[in-house]
Amino acid sequence: MSSNLGATRSTDHTPPAPEIEAWLIQRLATLLGISADEINPDADIDEYGLDSILAIAIIDELGTWLNRKINPRILEDYPSIASLAEYLSTSG
Repeated sequence: MSSNLGATRSTDHTPPAPEIEAWLIQRLATLLGISADEINPDADIDEYGLDSILAIAIIDELGTWLNRKINPRILEDYPSIASLAEYLSTSG
């Protein structure tokens, strides 16, 4: 498991969707105490039983890692890891 999951990116570019997706899968698996293999990137994130506080925390950490502000309500429009990663990779 990478120790830099919450670290701010040192570059000015937005990573590609697969890299964002991998970050989200690792972070979600860590928070839930399950294997990353158990996370389906196409499933809605809320299917994993996250409460709003944990969802906001993940989005906040993701924003720190991407070095940008992300509104937690983004999950309403992009509810799966795959859709969120794709959006963030093209909107940065």
